[in-house]
Amino acid sequence: MRNKRKEEKEKQIQSTRRLLLVGGGQLVLGAVLVGRLYQLQVAQTDRFRKLSDNNQFNARMTEAPRGRIFDSAGRLLAGNADVFEMNVVPAHVSDLPKLLHAVNQIIPLKPQEVARVLETAKSQPNFLNIPIRTGLTQRELSRLSIRSAVLAGVSFDRRYRRIYPQGRLAAHLTGYVSPVTRRETDADRQLRRLPYLRTGKVGLERAEESRLRGEFGIEQVEMNARGKPVRILDDVLPKAGQDLHLSVDMEIQNFVSRRLQQGRAELMQVESEDVQRALMQDKSLLAHLDNGDNLILKDENGKLTPPESGAAILMDIRTGDIRAMVSQPGYDPNIFTDRLSTKDWGRLNNHPRNPLLNRALSGLYSPGSTFKMVVLAAALEAGVVTTNTRYACPGFFEFGDRKFYCWNKTGHGNVNGELAIERSCDVYFYEVALKVGIDRIHNMAQRLGLGIMSKLGIPGEKLGIMPNRAWKQAARGAPWTPGETVIAGIGQGFVLTTPIQLAVMTARLANGKDAVEPRLFKADDRPPQFKPLDVSPAIIRELQKGMRSVTNGTLGTARRYDLPDIGMSGKTGTVQVKRITEAQREAGITDNIDRPWKERDHALFVGYAPVKNPKYAACVVVEHGGSGSSMAAPIARDILGFALQREAS
Repeated sequence: MRNKRKEEKEKQIQSTRRLLLVGGGQLVLGAVLVGRLYQLQVAQTDRFRKLSDNNQFNARMTEAPRGRIFDSAGRLLAGNADVFEMNVVPAHVSDLPKLLHAVNQIIPLKPQEVARVLETAKSQPNFLNIPIRTGLTQRELSRLSIRSAVLAGVSFDRRYRRIYPQGRLAAHLTGYVSPVTRRETDADRQLRRLPYLRTGKVGLERAEESRLRGEFGIEQVEMNARGKPVRILDDVLPKAGQDLHLSVDMEIQNFVSRRLQQGRAELMQVESEDVQRALMQDKSLLAHLDNGDNLILKDENGKLTPPESGAAILMDIRTGDIRAMVSQPGYDPNIFTDRLSTKDWGRLNNHPRNPLLNRALSGLYSPGSTFKMVVLAAALEAGVVTTNTRYACPGFFEFGDRKFYCWNKTGHGNVNGELAIERSCDVYFYEVALKVGIDRIHNMAQRLGLGIMSKLGIPGEKLGIMPNRAWKQAARGAPWTPGETVIAGIGQGFVLTTPIQLAVMTARLANGKDAVEPRLFKADDRPPQFKPLDVSPAIIRELQKGMRSVTNGTLGTARRYDLPDIGMSGKTGTVQVKRITEAQREAGITDNIDRPWKERDHALFVGYAPVKNPKYAACVVVEHGGSGSSMAAPIARDILGFALQREAS
């Protein structure tokens, strides 16, 4: 009996323990559930509300078609092409590396593409799209679409790819677009929602970004739980960017580009045996071909060389319209539209002649003898010389304990202003510059357009240097010296200009009345309103007489390159880059063709045509081209002749 009671008591104790264990377990489980509910409903309510909203509705921005760029005849310089892109939203993916591996089984992904997606996922909110691959082919798109049901978070969008049909021919005008940078998204956080957007980085693409970009649209998209779009519930259509119509004529641009590249050398066929042999021996030649410079030249010594580099501008002297603006060498802007490859960047960055530099606007050159019209105009205006004032040129000018030489060692005899322009006598301008002073020269130069930024608005344009006493004190902390005035009188020393400024100067001298300003956009038929030139008509006539004598005078420095029947006026310039050493003189190495390319003089020419009722002004700068007379002048003549002939036909 006692044993039975003992057994019953033990059973009760065991039952109680089980109840306690079960009850304790239920309490723990209940606490866990309550804690989890608190975490889900309270602590992480914002996160899950966003995910819930994204699973139901996704308001996404849509890109507007970028405005196009046309030349004066309606030829397309920059446009848009439809491309398909694959994107992923990390918020809808449980394992992003695993997803990318699955995609790689369908279409091969480059290691850098995978790395970029993973890095981007760490640096931006997980509900934003990340492009995986841009420019899918139809075959790739088909293969991915079939498997899209198992690719959670992956979507496909159609977007616009920027294209440049004229390629390198208009690259420095149009510039290019490339992916949005971190700096841009920090300045405008809205851009984060369009990770595939391309923005202008240089040229007109950057200058006119606000007009070209257009206005973004918004789509309200219903999504399923796997991040797949089901349907578009509502949308605000994007507004296309504004088209730009330029004054540039690509037919003239093409001629100018080819003519500048050729210089005065003989064109060679790249496929020829001589060229192929030279390419194996000279890596610098190969660098030019790799960049797309598909011309090889043979110089007067029979040596194979790359095409010439420099800048050339053709400008309407009445309206200021830029009809051609060339910088050589060029580059292909299409390679920047998507992510620039390391190979392409290395090819451009290591190119021996820097194709990314827009020499027409950003190239800084001493104007040399093309500056002599400015000095003569300042002297005539100040009354320190007249049209009959003459100075003797024995081939040098002594000032203090130093000799300043004329390019003609035997001298030019007694010359006045017109003859000094015609023969480009340095001694005459040494004398005149000292008498008129640097401040008056500076003032006249600015009235003629030198040392003044153009209103083209293209980023990267350089101001140059048009020195005076105040500039020297501010920039160098030292007073101006008379010897510096002497050398400035022939456009060297501190004086630096850009080709666009020289073109403006020439247009103003040819126009004679208006302070012509350059413009790139095609305008209506109404004539532009320019300020008066504020230079005496008598002075302008004297300068024009001298410029006419350059190509038509018996000793004119470009007398062999006049335009038949209609005539051309202009001024040559040869700018020393490196002083010839005594050792070189003793060795007989004085001609440009005998020196290394980088030590040769720059060749310049500014001119206008026809002589009566001028229409166009031209500026040509050939880097290390040697003589302005024999190199730059014939190029300018051919450019002016082509443009006028085309207009007449």
